[in-house]
Amino acid sequence: MLTYYEVMTTDFGSLSDAADKWQEMADEFHKVERRYRDGVQKITKGQAWLGESARAAHTKFAATRYEYQAAQTQAKATATLLRNAHQQFVELRKQLETARADAVKAGMKVSEQGKVAYDYDRLSPSESSAARLNPTHAASVNASVDAWADFIRLCVKAFDDADQDLKRDLEAVVKDGKGNKNDGTAGTGFNGDAGQVAKSDGAQKRARHDPDWFKKRDDETLDDYMERLRRDGVTRLTGSAQLGDLVNAVTKGTMTAGAFALVTGTSVTYSFNLMSHFKSDKALNAPGTLVSRFANTQLAGTAPGSVLSRVPPGLVTAMTGSDEAAMYGAFMKNGTFVIPAASEANLIRVARGGGLAQAGKAAGWIRGAGVVGGAAGTVYGVANLSTYDGDKIKADPAKFASDLSGTAFSGSMTALTVAPNPVTAGLALGTGVVYGGALIWDNHEAIGKGMGEAKDWVGDRTKDLGSGIASGAKKFKDVANPFD
Repeated sequence: MLTYYEVMTTDFGSLSDAADKWQEMADEFHKVERRYRDGVQKITKGQAWLGESARAAHTKFAATRYEYQAAQTQAKATATLLRNAHQQFVELRKQLETARADAVKAGMKVSEQGKVAYDYDRLSPSESSAARLNPTHAASVNASVDAWADFIRLCVKAFDDADQDLKRDLEAVVKDGKGNKNDGTAGTGFNGDAGQVAKSDGAQKRARHDPDWFKKRDDETLDDYMERLRRDGVTRLTGSAQLGDLVNAVTKGTMTAGAFALVTGTSVTYSFNLMSHFKSDKALNAPGTLVSRFANTQLAGTAPGSVLSRVPPGLVTAMTGSDEAAMYGAFMKNGTFVIPAASEANLIRVARGGGLAQAGKAAGWIRGAGVVGGAAGTVYGVANLSTYDGDKIKADPAKFASDLSGTAFSGSMTALTVAPNPVTAGLALGTGVVYGGALIWDNHEAIGKGMGEAKDWVGDRTKDLGSGIASGAKKFKDVANPFD
């Protein structure tokens, strides 16, 4: 691994000079290739030389010209890699220089080797003695020193990661592939595909500097786009692509687990609720009202003078829903006038009888938030489905099935929250079963893989975590953020 001293003292100008030389070499290869084409290869294409030897020469000459072309590609790619590395190294050293300057301003001193210590020389003898002998102050100083040391170490590590990336790219550039058309030296000649390595490196460079990285791409669904933002956002903020992949994997696994738990719970709950309804005509309650019903039951039985009796009734009603407002949703059933509780009320029926204001009171904040969230989720799901086309569906039918059934489930749950009845409950139950199956099909490995990667990542880095890593990493995040 590179050291702080090497990063701070190395002359990166030689990279730029070397890039110019590689470009000059590519230009010279181009000249030689043109001369070879016009002066040598040309003779195999006329009528003056015919027969078996001409055909053999044609193949050999084409292979030789290919190598001249591949040499140009390899030289140009090498020049591109060196220029990109020069720019990135200059930027990363500037970050390290800024880190050192900030540490000095914070009362530290940083040696030529990058060692961080508290600068007691700034203090008077009496202040220095008091600072060393006061346990609280000494602990604070040690924590600060550790944080700045970790921060500087992370900056050096970011530089070393970039250096290792350059090494891998340069090694890849010089490896000849299995052969393209006219390649007669497969595996032993120049790399005609070296441009792909340079292209990938250039894409990474643009990603580091392009403020439009957050724009949606044509080949992305809305879900793909959100996943990329989550992954790349962490990468940009921390400077660690591996951490970005980790967070994305764990988040995706957690979201999948949460969605599966929701559909499973909904399916089980409303299976029993529907059976109870059809057997005993028991009223159906809207999703998300369990807490409201529990709170109302507890408050109804509260003893005078207790803590719960002092809760303002208006606050409870605003949160859990108003039974008085729910009366606007009363209806006739089998010759009987039914007055629903707030958790049972059909909000559409309440709105028809008493207006939107009464519907809002009957819903309460908790149920109202469920309606708004469900509607937003459904709108997002529809928007995501609109980004699919035939090719995307063929490429990943499991994901499309998951997104489609998930949107249907979100819509049916919103309908059930607004109007709890056997029809909406049946729809929620049916779409939930389908969505659960689609989740298993699409994401059966997501949770295990995400947690496995988390375990490996944390395990590999446990030895790197010092007492001040949190504050140091936060400082590094601020410096590494290209938008600051």
